[in-house]
Amino acid sequence: MHMKNTWLTEFLATGALAASMAADPAMAASQVNSVAELKDFCDRGNYGGCVNLGILYDTGQQVAQDPAKAATLYQKACKGKFAPGCHNLGVLYDSGRGVAVDKTMAASLYEKACDGGYVNACANLAILQAGGQGVPQDKAKAAALYEKACDGKIATSCFNLGSLYMTGDGVAKDMAKAGAFYAKACDGGVMTACANLGVFYDNGSGVPQDKAKAAELYGKACDSGNKEGCFNLAIFYDNGKGVPVDKAKAKGLYQKACQLGYQPACK
Repeated sequence: MHMKNTWLTEFLATGALAASMAADPAMAASQVNSVAELKDFCDRGNYGGCVNLGILYDTGQQVAQDPAKAATLYQKACKGKFAPGCHNLGVLYDSGRGVAVDKTMAASLYEKACDGGYVNACANLAILQAGGQGVPQDKAKAAALYEKACDGKIATSCFNLGSLYMTGDGVAKDMAKAGAFYAKACDGGVMTACANLGVFYDNGSGVPQDKAKAAELYGKACDSGNKEGCFNLAIFYDNGKGVPVDKAKAKGLYQKACQLGYQPACK
């Protein structure tokens, strides 16, 4: 028999580092630049060209993959005060790609890029700050950085900030704020946030209790492969909460959750 727990999802999953590389917006309209064109841009002091050329070397597009060469190009852009270059170089130091792992250097570069207005870097710095990697652990500072990144539409930071408010880690516990940040993250495509927000509506935590809304959120999460969302929705169909009783649907959802690796659904 499947039993419903008070809380059915993992709330504190750590947001992944934002490893996407930044391109110069001025070049976006010109589609794909050749290596020769980007080298010319970079040599003439267009730091967006340096970053875009670095991306090619970093990912092995049009050239043999060479993260060390990418690091040199990102560094040139960073020295020219081009924030995406600092961010991308920080990603390399964070992951040890093309350079030796150096979390302190990564944090310094993320901070420089964040101060320069590149919010992906704020998100990455928050993760290091929350975990005490390369910088002293400071959950309050991490929360401020997550909020800055969330305001800049970085959905994983909205999720992480919601988790801090849910647990009272680095900020005063506030379930209403947690729900609001989970809603932003859910709208931004973070399916764990949709599942978590479903639990809030399920239990009336920080939001008015609304079983139908919870079912909708569980379904959204499940449709995107979130195992907890599938399991929670299965319980709803099994018991007729927020949706009509449908044992066949419940069975299918339990099976899907089990196949996705959620062991309680396999019983």
